[in-house]
Amino acid sequence: MYLKNITLKGFKSFGNRSSLNFESGISVIVGPNGSGKSNIADGISWVLGEQSPKSLRGSSMGDVIFRSKKQEMGIAEVSLLFNNKDRLFDVEFSEVKITRRVLTEGGSDYFINSSPCRLMDIQEMIADSGIGKGLHIIINQGQVNKIALLKPVERKLIIDEALGLSKHKDRRKRSISKLEKVKDDIGRLNDLMEEIRRTMDPLEIEAKRAREYAAVANELKSEEISLFLTNLSGLNSSWAKMEEDHKKAKDSIREIGDGILEVEREKGDLIKNIGSKQAEYESWRSKIESFDSGTSRLSNNMALIESKKNVFSTLYNMFDLEAGNSDIPGEAASEIAEKKEKELMDLSFLGKITKKMEMIEAQFKAYIDRVNKAVKGSSISKDIENEGDIIYGELGNILKEMQEGNMLRRGEKSKKAARESKKRFEEEKKRSELRLKRIRDLKGLCRANLDRAEAAYNILKEYSLVSEKIKKRLYPEFERQKRLIAGDQQRIEKYNRDIGDLKIKENRLENDIYKIDLRREQIREKVKSITTAIVDDYNMSIEYASKNFKPSDDTPQSEIKVRRLKSRMRNFGNVNPNAAIEFTKIKKRFDFLNTQRQDLADSKKQLEGLIREINEKIGGVFLKKFEEINESFQQYFKILFPRGEGEMILDRNENGAAGDEDLGVDLKVDIGNNKLVSLSLLSGGEKSLVSMAFLFSVFSIKLSPFYVFDEADAALDDANIGRFLSLVKKFSEKQQVIVITHQKKTMEIADTIYGVTMQSDGISKVVSEKIDKEDIKNG
Repeated sequence: MYLKNITLKGFKSFGNRSSLNFESGISVIVGPNGSGKSNIADGISWVLGEQSPKSLRGSSMGDVIFRSKKQEMGIAEVSLLFNNKDRLFDVEFSEVKITRRVLTEGGSDYFINSSPCRLMDIQEMIADSGIGKGLHIIINQGQVNKIALLKPVERKLIIDEALGLSKHKDRRKRSISKLEKVKDDIGRLNDLMEEIRRTMDPLEIEAKRAREYAAVANELKSEEISLFLTNLSGLNSSWAKMEEDHKKAKDSIREIGDGILEVEREKGDLIKNIGSKQAEYESWRSKIESFDSGTSRLSNNMALIESKKNVFSTLYNMFDLEAGNSDIPGEAASEIAEKKEKELMDLSFLGKITKKMEMIEAQFKAYIDRVNKAVKGSSISKDIENEGDIIYGELGNILKEMQEGNMLRRGEKSKKAARESKKRFEEEKKRSELRLKRIRDLKGLCRANLDRAEAAYNILKEYSLVSEKIKKRLYPEFERQKRLIAGDQQRIEKYNRDIGDLKIKENRLENDIYKIDLRREQIREKVKSITTAIVDDYNMSIEYASKNFKPSDDTPQSEIKVRRLKSRMRNFGNVNPNAAIEFTKIKKRFDFLNTQRQDLADSKKQLEGLIREINEKIGGVFLKKFEEINESFQQYFKILFPRGEGEMILDRNENGAAGDEDLGVDLKVDIGNNKLVSLSLLSGGEKSLVSMAFLFSVFSIKLSPFYVFDEADAALDDANIGRFLSLVKKFSEKQQVIVITHQKKTMEIADTIYGVTMQSDGISKVVSEKIDKEDIKNG
């Protein structure tokens, strides 16, 4: 495999499209300073993925685009065409073209055989071909001087790149980075799991209580719904029986109502048949009741007169006693007389008796008229009228006498008062005699009124006897009328009793209906309560409950069980119903994190094993190849410095760690002075030769398809150039070598020479020619 062609367009000084065809062997590019020949080396480095503008001798990536005073390109493009017949690139093409393009706007585009790709794709393709980044296949004068002055660790990195250990180091670096990340992740997971555990542990207890509570609640639900269904079934049976009883009671009430109507009809027919007899009987009954009322009033009047008679008798006895005690002192007798006079003057009941007698006279007259009217046309009518006239006449005489006596008493009292008033002032001494006289007069007056009251009482007694005679004559007629309708009346009473009995039965039935309605309402409320409990408490319909639950077989036992379960539920106290769900969720997360932690722990072990394996591989390969590289270095150093000696030495850190990261490669050289010299004290040319010896010793272990030396011989004199060129010739036997130089001696070893010139418009131009080496020697 070798570089077959390079094409540049708009890249740095190559404004126009320029192409260089290379062949195996040594190709030399010559040209004056500033002609742009080093831009070819920059183009190769740029296509292979160089990202540092400073490595391309610019300040930004836009500096690679061609610019001149007259013209400015908007695009820079470089293509490398490789002969891939030996399939060093792991693709199915015998020729592989790699292209990179950059625009003024920025960004880079990459192509493999004109197909767009990524830089990563190109790097992966060339990684194992020996032309990757870091392999130092393009060496310019500045790099040659730097290599000699590199630190041991940096010099070792060049060897690692040549041995292909960089990819293992990259793997190790990535593995270490992953390992650190895994450790960080494990630490975060541990912290997170510990935090979750602090929440999960108490939540597990709550979840356990919640599950126990849910189990009891489910058991209670099943038992309570079964009990509800049993009660509901019983209530439905009771409702059906109530409906039947209600219907029977209604039917019985209708029958009783019909019975009452029938009895009322029969009673009405009977009343129509006995209507006239009943009217006559009612008339007699009314008369008898009126007669009884008059007789009662008569008895009351007699009792009143009897009471007044007793009063007059008492007064008379008192006055009689006072008259007998006439020997008391005059002043005391006078005082007693005045008191008795006042008592007598206060007895205004004489006037009242007179009025009462007038009322008795009027009532008796009305009574006689009613009796005569009642018995008119009968045999006793004349006798009642004659006896009534006699009693009426006697009442009139007694009333007349009482009125006259009352008037006389009033006149006498008036005269007596005037006389006493006169005697009080004229004859104080005679006061006792006069008072005694007044007592005697009052005694006579009381006697007269007592006689009149007795006469009135005797008249009323005679009237009472007449009333009894009238009653004996009236009642037989009334009894006869009563007997006439007694049978019909009994039948009517029987009808009334029957109606009453039927109404009592009707009332009882109505009470029964009321009780039935009340019990039905109670059943309805109980059914509503049960339905509400099932629907609201358990969020299910009655139909669903009936289909999925069975009624209780033992109601008392179920009630005991329900009470026990409710007591257990109350004993739980506050329960988090979502605890089980939350615990399951957080436990799932905890288990997931635990699985992740276990996976990370496994990854950690794998990464640690991989890192150990990589370290062992890197250490084994490096130590094995280092001896070969050291031998080659000694040989190449001997060629470049015939009288000198050089050696590579592994430089470990001060702690003596065996890790490859702590290893460095130091160069111990003696350029022919029989002493070891520090590299920093060597001249520029000597430094270049030491660097060449080091690079060629590395190249000898891991060959690349081609090498580019950009004025690497600029600091060498003719003698040293010859030695350098001898190494180049040796390498060109198997590898392609491209040398950019302006040394004539270097041109002599070229198989093909390319000339680069700078035109007046600032554009580099390429001229190539294949010549014989003899022509170059002959000038």
